[in-house]
Amino acid sequence: MNQTWDVIVVGAGSAGLPLAIRAAERGARVLQLEADYRVGGTLFWSSGQIAGAGTRLQKQHGIVDSPDEHYRDAQRIAHGRIDPTVLRLLVDNAGATIDWLMDLGFEPAPGTPVAGEAHEAYSTRRYLWGANKAVSILEALKPSHERLVRKGKIDLRLQHRLLSLVTDARGAVRGVRASTPNGEFEFSGRNVVLASGGYAANPELWRTLTPKVPLCSHVNPYSRGDGLLAASDAGAVVDGSEKFLCTFAGFLEDPADPRSGNFLALSPNSRKVWEIFVDAKGRRFMQEDHPSIDYRERALLRQPGMQMFAILDHGILQNASSMTLDDLSSYQARFGRHPAFVKAKTLAGLAQQLGLPAANLRRTIADYNRAVDLGNDRQWGKQFLIRRIERAPFYAIRAQGITVLSPAGLKVDRQLRVLGGNGRPIPNLYAAGEILGFGRTSGDAFVGGLSLTPALTFGRILGERLLNW
Repeated sequence: MNQTWDVIVVGAGSAGLPLAIRAAERGARVLQLEADYRVGGTLFWSSGQIAGAGTRLQKQHGIVDSPDEHYRDAQRIAHGRIDPTVLRLLVDNAGATIDWLMDLGFEPAPGTPVAGEAHEAYSTRRYLWGANKAVSILEALKPSHERLVRKGKIDLRLQHRLLSLVTDARGAVRGVRASTPNGEFEFSGRNVVLASGGYAANPELWRTLTPKVPLCSHVNPYSRGDGLLAASDAGAVVDGSEKFLCTFAGFLEDPADPRSGNFLALSPNSRKVWEIFVDAKGRRFMQEDHPSIDYRERALLRQPGMQMFAILDHGILQNASSMTLDDLSSYQARFGRHPAFVKAKTLAGLAQQLGLPAANLRRTIADYNRAVDLGNDRQWGKQFLIRRIERAPFYAIRAQGITVLSPAGLKVDRQLRVLGGNGRPIPNLYAAGEILGFGRTSGDAFVGGLSLTPALTFGRILGERLLNW
């Protein structure tokens, strides 16, 4: 430890980049450690949805909004389960963050802001994204970040992975230990900020922190929980694992790798739902084309292992659009060639391959076919009843809830100081981004923009005013 930095930022993604930029612009000596070979982190994986109240963009559209309205709206959608301290800090500062991003060159997609898209709707149009998803945000941040790196204001170290925090006899954080391409080294800093993301790319840690939820993740492969492990070893509180909601829905490209999750296009907002969904007993358990994504996600969450089976026949396969992100021919070719895409000559054969009771599956399909004939699904209310399931061969997709974020995370106060088991802040240790836990910023629901916006906002305000040197 020959040099002491004013700020050590662990991570160079959606929280770490704004933090390093604003701290360096204030004159701080910033060391930024990133495990990846590039900056950006989860911005390469995120859909890029952000939300804030009172933005210039809203005012340009004549939209009247306030942080208080944003707070009430978010808690309504999240059933009151968002950490009130964290949410208050967010809504009071999110609008300024979006204005700042636009000052840096971020361009909202045409037609935004909107009230609802992909998630349950806000009551006010405050929800937006860029044309190139979250990469649009990265493209706005990189010029400032690269300029400060070139000037030596930010000492960026790529392929530096956090191993542990360095503490003194009083438990105050004095630096970090990291593995680097040249071995393990310690770095000294007056403030250490953990902005190293979640843990959904670490199956072992997932089983420890979120044992009741099977892992099927589609996340940044560097979301390995390094910051959570280091902070926990230093006495930090990690909580929120019970605040989980799956994304509807996906499958494992590699059944042996829980990190190989991929998405299925099952939303009635993006395609007509021709097929039916059945549970492990071969019975329908939901309205397949229900307009509420929250309804669909919670219906799947209640299933054992978050598993279901999409059932269709040859007529549907030939006429419906793809249920994957592949083109139609590639999608159709998966059946019988991939473990999640099952093909059989008979319904009994399909049930056998899926491990479902054949009698139940036949009865379920017979009931559904009668609903199609009547044009009325009295049992579940499905609206799109265009074809019976009757033409062999028969097909199924083994689907399950997919995770794109980590629910558990570090507990912080309004200054984003990491709290220890005694309820007091661990001196000199802060956190921002997904390491706080998606459950802390969005409860057990997907609230529009409440994963990415907190990361950007908390990184920005830490760099602007909360850190001392």
